[in-house]
Amino acid sequence: MRQILRCAATMCMCLSLVGLLSRGIAEDKKVTKNDVPVAVLKSFEGAYPKATVKKYATEVEKGETFYELETIEGKIERDLLYKADGTLVELEEILTPDMVPVAIARAIAAELPKGRIVSGEKTTRGKVDSFEIVVADGKEKVIVILNDEAKVQKKTVSTPKNAKAEEQTKEED
Repeated sequence: MRQILRCAATMCMCLSLVGLLSRGIAEDKKVTKNDVPVAVLKSFEGAYPKATVKKYATEVEKGETFYELETIEGKIERDLLYKADGTLVELEEILTPDMVPVAIARAIAAELPKGRIVSGEKTTRGKVDSFEIVVADGKEKVIVILNDEAKVQKKTVSTPKNAKAEEQTKEED
């Protein structure tokens, strides 16, 4: 019995440590527009003059501070990650089924012929795009990761438990 309690206590400590470490790697902190460098604001406003910022945040990765802007322009939702000097590091765009590029939709159809695209996200880092597409395939939801050449990199079946955890993570962000 003692051994079981020790194992349980050790496991709890390890899980707590993993949680703390993962939060320390890249944690968003809400900020106001006044906290964002002028160079970032100018870069954003120059590239997306009609977009509205819903949220400003900072993110620290490997000791470097980045500025994240959650934006909307019409029906297009974007998350932009900038360096303090205004350099765009990463762009994430939420995709509705009708916004998914034809080549990506064809690759999904070839991979999951009975599947239906539900939603997606396009991430641009530098000059490289990647796509994360959620597909309803029967009773399952499948998450398909594709590169910019429409090649499938990874497929994951999203179980109800995983989907609930993913939703909670998105709500926290």
